[in-house]
Amino acid sequence: MGINLHSFKKRQLLYITIIGFGMLLTGGLITGKLGLFSSSAITDEIRLASNSDVATADQRIKIERLLKLIQQRLLIAHDVARWKWNHKRPIEDRKREQDLLAKVRQQATTYNLEQDVVVAFFQAQIEAGKLIQKADFQNWHQQGAKSFTNVPDLNKAIRPSLDKLNTEFFSALVDINPILGCSTIQKSIESRTQILLQGDGIDRQVQSLAIKPLLGRKSTSCPNNSI
Repeated sequence: MGINLHSFKKRQLLYITIIGFGMLLTGGLITGKLGLFSSSAITDEIRLASNSDVATADQRIKIERLLKLIQQRLLIAHDVARWKWNHKRPIEDRKREQDLLAKVRQQATTYNLEQDVVVAFFQAQIEAGKLIQKADFQNWHQQGAKSFTNVPDLNKAIRPSLDKLNTEFFSALVDINPILGCSTIQKSIESRTQILLQGDGIDRQVQSLAIKPLLGRKSTSCPNNSI
């Protein structure tokens, strides 16, 4: 039987076309899958990076909230000093200080915080505030200052404001306590202090004293995405 050369060539061309189309289709599917895999991997990376950024931002918020509360308390020290100056009262009020420290020691248990840590923190805020008051008294003595006008009353206005701040301090300490022992967090506290803990009378000595209790703890279980 003779072979129809023309038909053979047509069938050969058809086979090549089918094979080529199959390879092209298979390659497209593989490429598509690789593309999907690559896209999925990138999406996962973005998601992980986003989660890390959110956690880091959350840590910064906790640090800055605490520092801003410290700043508020330190600035109130000027009103305390003016009231004491007007009423010729000494800066030191040991009974008031001991009563406050005894109160926060009891409250520490309620907030599930270490008593000694809480007492050290509030003691530091008291001492830092007294540094500001002493500087004010020294300046006023040198200036021969008389009585000040429009000074808030210590018992009716200033102390209630301080008590409110103390409650906010506990909330802020609870938030930051789990990460406070991390060296990276402590470094961030120090760096943010130079930026946020500013104002009349808040010099380096006052800053250092106010944040000192926040820098002494050590922890081996720090979050991987700590600042």
